[in-house]
Amino acid sequence: MMLNYQKLISQFGPERIKLDEPMSLHSTMKIGGPADVYLEVFNKEELVSAVNLCRQENYPYFILGLGSNILVSDDGFRGVVIRNRTSKIKIAGIKGQINATQKSIKNVLVEAESGVLLNQLVRFTLDEGLAGLEYFLGLPGTVGGAVWNNAHNERQKKYFGEYILQAEILTSGGEVKTVDQKYFQFGYDTSKIQKSGDILLAVALSLLPGNKEQLWQAATTELIYRQQNHGGGNSFGCTFKNISQADALRLATPNHTQSTGYLIDSLGLKGTKIGGAQISAKHANFILNLGDAKACDVVQLIRLCKEKVKSKYGVDLKEEIGNLGEFEK
Repeated sequence: MMLNYQKLISQFGPERIKLDEPMSLHSTMKIGGPADVYLEVFNKEELVSAVNLCRQENYPYFILGLGSNILVSDDGFRGVVIRNRTSKIKIAGIKGQINATQKSIKNVLVEAESGVLLNQLVRFTLDEGLAGLEYFLGLPGTVGGAVWNNAHNERQKKYFGEYILQAEILTSGGEVKTVDQKYFQFGYDTSKIQKSGDILLAVALSLLPGNKEQLWQAATTELIYRQQNHGGGNSFGCTFKNISQADALRLATPNHTQSTGYLIDSLGLKGTKIGGAQISAKHANFILNLGDAKACDVVQLIRLCKEKVKSKYGVDLKEEIGNLGEFEK
């Protein structure tokens, strides 16, 4: 290791710290070399403590959720990977009226910590008969990742950020504070915290009461659609952001679809393999690890897609995934 991580080891104990931990064990793509230090935190206080210590000691650090939407370098990461395992979900409040003779609920506030699996949160709200998140069943990742990327269901035009009332964050200056939904400046696959250095700790979501059976039916329909139409296997999920509406209109795509998968598919790239990585034969916006893929294989497939789409359509594809570690330019 290049750095001395003794203060981190002393604070959390040697039994909590894993050195040279393969990141292939902690990503949905199953790719990645070792991180210098791997630490799992289980509550907001530990998360804040770990991040603030890394900042004070100038340790490079990365907050990891489920490990989707991330490509880790074959050389790993020279720093601290903090795996966020915070897990609390609760109903925090009800707006409306409930008494012996009347039940009139306008909306329900649900609080979830940032390490909660998104599917776990969705299932919790469905079981409580709360509408809003049903279209997100089957999406990988955590609540923190869903806020970071403003997770979306493109088919239903639903975005996770629209349900947030407020959130608790750790600012880049080390302050824990509560912010409202507007703070995040949500857009397509974007939020303010991608650049601000803020760390999400928890969110409060405003949801509406609904029919539990109908909500589960809608959610199951979305889950089946994803299973039948998305890439499957060890992947990030979608590799690239969808194209703009202006590009879709300019190119006269079928029904003006903004699907990047459509463009890649139209170039005959489905099923293309480099090393142990493959563009999915089911959905061209998914790249799969066939079992022994390296990050460099994935990078080459990404470059191939970008070059071909740029040459044919004049569109610059933008990755939906992030990189961790050092990659060749």
